[in-house]
Amino acid sequence: MKNMENTPPHELPYSTPTDSFDKYEDVIYQPIPLELPPVAGWKDVQLRENGEKLVPFGPFSDNDDIFTSSIYYGEHSNSPYINQEGQLDGSLIVMFARRDLVSSVRYAQQMLPANHYLIVLDSYRTLQVQQALYDHYLSGLKQNHPDWDPVRLSSETQKYVSLPSDVPTRPSPHNTGGSVDLAIYRLPEAVDQEIRGIDNQLDVLRGKAPKNPTPEQEATDQNLREAYLLEMKKVSLIRREAELLNFGTQFDHGGGEAALNYFEKLALERDLTPDEQEARDNRRMLYSVMTEAGLQPYEDEWWHYNSPKSQMGAKVAGRSQAEYGGVTLSPENLAHEQMREAHRAGLVRIQEGILQNYHYAGKVDPLAELLALNEQVLSETGDPRLTHLSRAAIIAPPTEEAA
Repeated sequence: MKNMENTPPHELPYSTPTDSFDKYEDVIYQPIPLELPPVAGWKDVQLRENGEKLVPFGPFSDNDDIFTSSIYYGEHSNSPYINQEGQLDGSLIVMFARRDLVSSVRYAQQMLPANHYLIVLDSYRTLQVQQALYDHYLSGLKQNHPDWDPVRLSSETQKYVSLPSDVPTRPSPHNTGGSVDLAIYRLPEAVDQEIRGIDNQLDVLRGKAPKNPTPEQEATDQNLREAYLLEMKKVSLIRREAELLNFGTQFDHGGGEAALNYFEKLALERDLTPDEQEARDNRRMLYSVMTEAGLQPYEDEWWHYNSPKSQMGAKVAGRSQAEYGGVTLSPENLAHEQMREAHRAGLVRIQEGILQNYHYAGKVDPLAELLALNEQVLSETGDPRLTHLSRAAIIAPPTEEAA
């Protein structure tokens, strides 16, 4: 299989998923190497920031072909942080990443079998979230291993959670926007066809809708209203009907079974069970499409991939220089994040009956119209927090009993 690492991701060819899969079907389940390139020393890779922008994945973005579910924000019921009490400080509902990484993920999705798609669970991460995850894992290790010294505790923690860093030459991987955590889900064929039909309708409606609409246009323009209803229906179909493939562990499992080639090595010791074989093959599929798209694996987590422009990705790819340093959200990123947060909060408030029966005497009021529109959305799509996708784990080391 020809690796396209040296081709700029935004210039990679696009085609339908089925057409692309036909080209790679014979290699997509090839074994993951028993010896993966180590990441040790990645912080020492020379870094020169290239200024590439963060862009969003997911609903209401130009990359809405990639489904997202923000685990640390607690966006859906597959997150162990869904309750407000568990939500991590600084977490985002929007999955942002560097432009070329987003293009690479979209290209990787094109290579999957029919009815199979990528789901992004985490990407750009604020230092607040990074610190919270690091502290949580470190605290669990201290409880499990009170005899370990600080150096060993830190080293073991950093296998699963990088040390939060605002040092310009040694940024935390997720804080660069050059890392992504993801998995694969499958849709029933009938649902997949329905979503393809929705996408076709959306293409037509968006061509007719006004650009940069005013609030009143968003509330009253028929093309915008219909497009919004369709997009929300598409999201709800994925939430309710998608089945996350079996990868052998939950996302964010903090033990050795999460290692990318765990099942490859286990098969050398004994015969795998059918369930283990399935998990091995699904890891192979994810590894194949992501590396074919030029992204680099992380040996300790089957879900984590890095751009070769990040320090960790550059180390694995054998490059001498990286281009992604730590980055903050742009005003455009912040506006998109605030819009998505307000949108979800509004839907939840309507769902819980907090917002209802809003009336305005006189001319058309955009707020009343939008409220009515979203009441219609919820009546057709259900609680926006609920999903059929299997639950992620709270990042923590395995207990002594499980280890």
